[in-house]
Amino acid sequence: MTVLNVISTNSITASATEYQVVSSGFYRVSATTATTVSFNDGPEIQVFANQPVLLKGGKPGRATIVKATDSATAVYTLGTNLGEISNTHPFSVGDFIAVEANGESPAVDSAFLSAGTAGKSITAATGTTITTDIDSSAAPADYTYAYSGAQALVKRCVKITAGAGANIIVEEVQVVGS
Repeated sequence: MTVLNVISTNSITASATEYQVVSSGFYRVSATTATTVSFNDGPEIQVFANQPVLLKGGKPGRATIVKATDSATAVYTLGTNLGEISNTHPFSVGDFIAVEANGESPAVDSAFLSAGTAGKSITAATGTTITTDIDSSAAPADYTYAYSGAQALVKRCVKITAGAGANIIVEEVQVVGS
């Protein structure tokens, strides 16, 4: 028997946009009045009144931070250590992201962090770095991982936009069973 486990629930006002970290990438969307929903500026998907629809959104993605450069457009070097030459992250230009502390020591300065709800995105990417629209210029210095313990994280987010017709309820779900 297949079951849906609800991971998170969010209400989005008609015509509003919300960003959230992708956990499973599957969403159950419902509304009491017919409306639409779109993910990451994609096509509008019809949501009928009182008939939830199960949708696949963006894929989860995450990477660990090795170095962060303080500037108006923060640059993050991703991976497990400096000098890696293989691809160290699953991100592309235009992806929405969250940058989160993870109990690392030394702690990453808050100027480098960005909540998943902030709508920040990647403006350039190489195999090991991403440039973002996060303004980290208030950080006192660049951040470098100390090579022991936890590392700060970059996580993929999804942009969800409710249509003008009605408020929607978005539940990120996990599909369990066969």
